[in-house]
Order: sequence, then structure tokens, then C-alpha cells
Amino acid sequence: MNRRLNQPRAAARCALLLGIFLLGTTFAQGQSSTAPPPPASTDIVAHLERTIAWFRHIESLEQQPELSDDVASRERLHQISISALQLAFDFARAAAALVKADPGTPPSAADSPAGGRGFDQAANRLAQRVAELQGRIADVTARLARAPARSRGALIAQRDELEAALALAKDVQSTVQNLAQFAATSTAAAEAAGGLTAQVAELERSIPEARHTQAAKSAPAQDKPGATRNTPVPAVFRPESAGLVALGTELLSLGGDRRQLTDALRETDALLKEIDDLRTPLTAQARDFARRTDVSPVPPADAAAAARARLDLRDAAAQFKVLSTALVPLGEQGIAVEGARGTLGEWREDLGERFGSIARQFLLRSLLLVVAIGALLVFSEVWRRATFRYLHDVRRRRQFLVLRRVVVGIGVALVLVAAFVSEIGSLATYAGFVTAGVAVAMQNVILAVVAYFFLIGRYGVRVGDRITLAGVTGNVIEIGLVRIYLMELAGADLHATGRVIVLSNAVLFQPAALFKQVPGADYLWHVVTMTLAPGADLGDAERRLESAAESVYSEYRASIERQHAALQRFVDVETSVPRTDVGSRLTGDGLECTVRYPVDTPHAGAIDRKMMKAIRQALAADPALTVVSSVGPSAA
Repeated sequence: MNRRLNQPRAAARCALLLGIFLLGTTFAQGQSSTAPPPPASTDIVAHLERTIAWFRHIESLEQQPELSDDVASRERLHQISISALQLAFDFARAAAALVKADPGTPPSAADSPAGGRGFDQAANRLAQRVAELQGRIADVTARLARAPARSRGALIAQRDELEAALALAKDVQSTVQNLAQFAATSTAAAEAAGGLTAQVAELERSIPEARHTQAAKSAPAQDKPGATRNTPVPAVFRPESAGLVALGTELLSLGGDRRQLTDALRETDALLKEIDDLRTPLTAQARDFARRTDVSPVPPADAAAAARARLDLRDAAAQFKVLSTALVPLGEQGIAVEGARGTLGEWREDLGERFGSIARQFLLRSLLLVVAIGALLVFSEVWRRATFRYLHDVRRRRQFLVLRRVVVGIGVALVLVAAFVSEIGSLATYAGFVTAGVAVAMQNVILAVVAYFFLIGRYGVRVGDRITLAGVTGNVIEIGLVRIYLMELAGADLHATGRVIVLSNAVLFQPAALFKQVPGADYLWHVVTMTLAPGADLGDAERRLESAAESVYSEYRASIERQHAALQRFVDVETSVPRTDVGSRLTGDGLECTVRYPVDTPHAGAIDRKMMKAIRQALAADPALTVVSSVGPSAA
């Protein structure tokens, strides 16, 4: 990877140098001899800080897989951002040398007379003084060894004077050396605290990625086949199987990602503008140097002038070298930042396409939801109108309207679930477990709801019917989805007791039977049982009992036959016309005779009393037909 990045870097360097020389040659005429000053130290440090902030922003974008699912483009952006950061530090170091080489830069403390250079000169002079005194002492000592006795005192005094001067000189030399060392230490501390080079080094230490050594160490691992950085794998979002909630959430997320990329592009454009602003004065200086070299040489007047010209050209070449060292990495940084901007632009375009696709899917789902609900509402209205138009039976009409509400409600629920929920398969599995738990916990309620639909069937129950359910007889007051309400009836004539019986519809599935009086047939069967004494004539007893029953039944026969006709219209099975029936059998107590007859429910008590009176009178007419015991009348 680094080898591929170094090839365009070398090509860019050559192109920049060639462009500088061509610009200098082309625009040399008419240019001012005064070039603009190089960038200030504050500008260079500000450029580094902006580049570091840009790099951190790009690094944070690389760790967001939702911005781009292309791992190669994320890796390419990572390498480009590191290269741009390193080039920024290369430019800063070269610019620091350029600022130091500028003639307008004030001398440092080490270059001042009171600074390190002055201390060095004083130390040199003191070293020469010490050497001179040591030589003179050695010469006096040699002379003292050969001198006669009369002149030895003067030589000894002269040697003592020279040794005192040497000791003083050594003390001064030691003091000057200490001062020079202190000045050098102070100057180094000052440069480390506030120098441009020191600031660049401090920033580089805070950013490990800016060091070329670390990039070189990590490059072989990245160039190995199959070796990649630990970048998160983006989750695949399928809008075709997503619901409205997931689509809306994804739209909001993509909107936020697009804003992040827009901010990154805006920051990248600001960095590119700053690079152009820094490159402008350096390019102007390069043109100025090129203009100087393009001027036709004039033969020097003397050797001194020729020497000065050579020195000027050498200084110009040295300054141009320093200038190109700063200009080339700055230009390469601009190229790298442009590459990063292109990658970010591609990411934003890709996000825009994804946003548009998901937005279209969201609108399509919303439209389908509205159309489906509208179709269900239209179907519900058509069902309601058809029910009122073609069903005239109030009971059937009510049943169909209840069924309509159930069907439409289930349809709307299914449409909403299909529109808002993603991954229907997973939801079905979850719903299966939930449904099983609900079925176990609410089995009685579910049975009651199911029984409701049995109760309202064709041969079901409606308000006003007389039924017997769970051993309770009463008139139906109301049939609810879970409960049924009965007005309790008691007595032979089934009069209302004033109590309301509330039963769960689930009792319909109990072993006890449901008895319902057929609408329009409001009659019951009663039976009277009598035991006659042994020896009674069977034939005579049956004739007398049948004659008595018929005499009573003839009074209300017409009403019973009308009710039977209504029963025949309600059911499809042929039934016989109600009539009285007399039966008999022999038992150990005597002859047991039963009289079975229909009664009109509202007049059941009066009919029973008349029937008992007629039977007793018929049997009393024959003394041989003695009644031993009697039971009834009771329901048959």
C-alpha cells in the first residue's frame, strides 16, 4: 500500500517542481523583486491543529460502518488521511527551517553578544591567556635554573607574579565556562518552550499516526494478503422486507449520516483553502528565485564582483532548496486532501441514493397502507348496506353486523402489522409462543367467545327466547360476547321471579344440555299419573281418561294447533299435531295410568286444574275405578 502511495507522491513532487520553474520563467517579466514573506509561525501551528482536527474527524467517520459498506474505500480513506497528516508535519518542519533561515528573523539569545557566542569568544581569549601565562612561567623557571645567585630573587618574584596572574585567569575561565553552560541551557529551554520546531515536535508526539516510523512498521502487516484493520462490518438493511417503523428510523439515521458527511466536506474545503493560502506566498517566492536565475548574466567588473555573484547564487540556491522542501509536502498534502474529499463525496452520493430508495419504499408502503385500509372501509360499508337491504330479520341482521365488525377489525389489524412490522417470520414465531400462553391463561374466555357464535347461529338463541341452560329456565334478556343474561322463570305457568341470571357462554360446552323453546310455539307437555286399585278394568279406565282429557283439550286446541303450524315453518322436520295421549301399565300396586296433554304456557295452571277435575269426575262415575295414588300434573 505504501509503495502505491509513494509512486503518486514522487510524481506529484516532480510536477510541483516543474510547475514552479515554468511559472517562474513565464511570469518573470514584470514581477516585483520583493517576494512576500513566508508564513508566520502561528499560521503553521494553526495549520497543523486544523489538520489534526480534520484527521480526527475523518478517523471517527471511518469507524461508522453505516456511512459506507465498502471496506476498501474506508481503508483507502484511512491511508489518505494518515498521509495528509504526515505531509502536514513534513511541511511544518520544513517551514520551521524556512522561518529560521529568513533574514528578517531576530537573532536568538545564543547569537547575541551577551549570549552563548559572546561567552565562547571570551572563553577562547581566556584559554589563550592561560596558555600564554603558562608559557611565560615555564620560560622564567628555565631561566631561574641557569641564573646566577644575584639575579635569582628577581626571577622568583617574577614567577610568583605570573603564577598569581595564572590562577586569576583560571578562575575567570572557570566562571566564563559556567556562564556559557548556563546560557546554553537557558537557550535550549527557551527554544523547547516556545520555538516552532519544539511546538511541531510536541504536536507530533501527541499524534502517533503522524510518525513515519510507525507507518512503516504497520505497512508490511497491511500489505499482507488478507490482512485488514479491525473495521466494523456494516449491517445489511433490506428495505423490501422492512416495515414503516424500520424505514422511518433508517431515513432519520441516513439524514444524520448525510449531515455528518456534509460537515466533513465543509471542513475539508476549509483545509484546502488554508493550504492554498499557505502555498501562495511560497509559490511567489519560488517565482522570484526563478526570475533571478532567468536573468541574463552580466560579466563581472572584477574578481570581487564575481565572487559576490557566486555567493548570491549559492545563497539563492540554498534558499530555493529550503523553499521547495516546504512547498512540495504542502502540495502533496493538498492532493491527498483532495482525494479524501472525493471519497467523502462518493460516500455522500451513495447515501443520497440509499436515502432516495428508502424514501420511495417508505412512500410506497404508506400508500399501500392507506389503500388497504380504504379498501377495508369500503368493504365494511358495502357489507353494512347489503345487510340492511337484504336481511329483514333483526336477529340475523345483528349477527351479520357483529360478524362484519370482527372481520373488518381483524383485517385492519393484519394490514397494520404487515405495514409496520419487519421480519414477519420472526414475528410469527414470537406470536406463536405468545398466543399459546394467552390461550392457556384465557381458555374460559376463549370458550365463551366461541360459544357466542354458536348461540347466535340459525337455531341459536335470540333476545326473548325461553331457554333452559345449566338447570336454569328463563327468558333471554341479552346475549353478550362472553356472558348471557336470563330472566328467571318458575312455576307451572313459568312466571318471572324478578331475578336476572348471568351465565358464561362457556357453559354451552358443559355436559348439561341447552333447552330452547321454539319461537312461536309457546306450549308445554304436562303429564298426570294415577294408580288405580287392582281389579280395575283397563279398557274402561283408558276410555274414561281419554274422554275427560279430550273434553278439556278441546277448549284450547285451536291455539295449540296455531303454535304447531309456526313450529313447522321454523324447522325442516315434519312433526305430528299435538293431541292428548293416555297410557297404562300393570304394577305391583295396581293399574298405573298416565295422561299426557299439551298446555298453553300462559294458562298452564288453569288447564291443569281443569284437567285434574275432569279426570277425577270421570273415574268417580265408576266405583270399580278407585284411585290409590296420583302424581301431577308435572312437565313431561
